[in-house]
Amino acid sequence: MYLDKPLKEHRLLQAVARTNRPFNDLKEAGIIIDYVGILKEFKKALEMYSESDIAGALFSYDSLKEEFTTLIIEILEIFKRIPRNFDRETLLKTIETITNNEDKEKEFVEKYKNLRKIFELLGPDEVKLEYFEDYKWLSAIYTYYMKVVIQKPAYDSYVQRYYEKTIRFVHKATEVERLEKELPVITFDENYPNKLEEKIKDKKEKAANILFTLNRLVLVDKHKSPIYESLIERVERLLELWREKPRDYETIYLEGVKIFNDASTLSRRKDSLGFSDLEYSILLTIEQKLDKSDGLAEEVRKLSSNLKCHMFSGWINQTTARKEVEREIRKFARNLNSRWNLSLDEMNELYDKLIEGVKNYGTF
Repeated sequence: MYLDKPLKEHRLLQAVARTNRPFNDLKEAGIIIDYVGILKEFKKALEMYSESDIAGALFSYDSLKEEFTTLIIEILEIFKRIPRNFDRETLLKTIETITNNEDKEKEFVEKYKNLRKIFELLGPDEVKLEYFEDYKWLSAIYTYYMKVVIQKPAYDSYVQRYYEKTIRFVHKATEVERLEKELPVITFDENYPNKLEEKIKDKKEKAANILFTLNRLVLVDKHKSPIYESLIERVERLLELWREKPRDYETIYLEGVKIFNDASTLSRRKDSLGFSDLEYSILLTIEQKLDKSDGLAEEVRKLSSNLKCHMFSGWINQTTARKEVEREIRKFARNLNSRWNLSLDEMNELYDKLIEGVKNYGTF
């Protein structure tokens, strides 16, 4: 906004506020160009308001430059033992550094996003030139992190719209653009291990790729598939191995491949049985808690048929329907108890797990 005439009190506050309308996590501030010098008297112009009402309403460019510099220094401190170049081996070390600790990973992402916002707000200020190489390197780390760990593009369409300067001056720089092109996009399907072997030769990068692919699918999307839920403990153990020192990349990679192959086997079995997610959740829960048994699949089909009589859109919020479903599950668990001679605690644990699966996969 260009301020070219005197404003005061509520009109000045409203004018300032209009530039600060946020948009998602991308835009949280605007820029005011003051041609008449009224912002120098900002507090005086708004003296009718309390300090708390106007706190954070306006910041000077000097404070933004100071924050930009501070953020650069703080983020670089995270990677102080890592050489500053754009080799993928080096960038993998940066990812290892932040994924060893959840708090450090969160700190990096939050601080980089704040840094990116300030980079845009600073316009052509010379402080950007002074720290440009540092900012470019940190942007490369973020790009690598998004591609390998989060497995999403570093900049979607909304981000590209609001971070035009970062895209134009940083991501179009030779090193970062080359990195984005070189990083292989490997879709998670039946041929995933083969494509991983073909496209990534470095043992460390293969271990990281399969680990974070499994982490995203199994731990982040765990409630989307009973197959993923059945693999949670193994993937959590894989993450523990990743955080151990010295890191055994070969073991991580081979165990990751084994988990993937087991997931594929479970998926083929689900298809061969013709089971829904609800039915397969029940079957896998029983087999994990008890054991595999002949005829169990047919019993699950009968239970599923009984449950469908009480399930409809929104059944979980209807007391009567919910109690009927719980009664069917309790009766089913008691029948299992007679076969496996479960203790009361074991039966209650099995019941709770079955109910959890039914509520997750039995909604419409």
